[in-house]
Amino acid sequence: MDDGARHRALTGFAELYAAGRFFDAHETLEAVWRRSDALPMRFLQGLIQWSVAFEHHRRGNPHGARVLLGRALANLRDAPPGYMGVDISAWRDATDDLVRAFAAWDAGDPRPDVAAPPITVGDAPPPAVG
Repeated sequence: MDDGARHRALTGFAELYAAGRFFDAHETLEAVWRRSDALPMRFLQGLIQWSVAFEHHRRGNPHGARVLLGRALANLRDAPPGYMGVDISAWRDATDDLVRAFAAWDAGDPRPDVAAPPITVGDAPPPAVG
């Protein structure tokens, strides 16, 4: 997939995610991540999993939210800041609190009142660095 198509998909993902349309956001990246190599694939899959974690939160599924958040973090961990022009610094800043909140919820605590941290995609499509 060329860099322009990947950038359009990332931009669409960010817009849908910001609107709270987590499932639709995840759908915009499905075809993109399957055609990527190594780190780009893990990064894109991590974005998808993060979004799906919040879809599980929205639907009231504590186990799904906790598990998908963990998978997302594992896939996003090696990506450098600003990877592929995507700023997930707010996600990283919220990670510890979200992990605790989703784990407590999955263990029987009330559903946490958490908001999905924002994501920003830059204007230009930078090349994917594997």
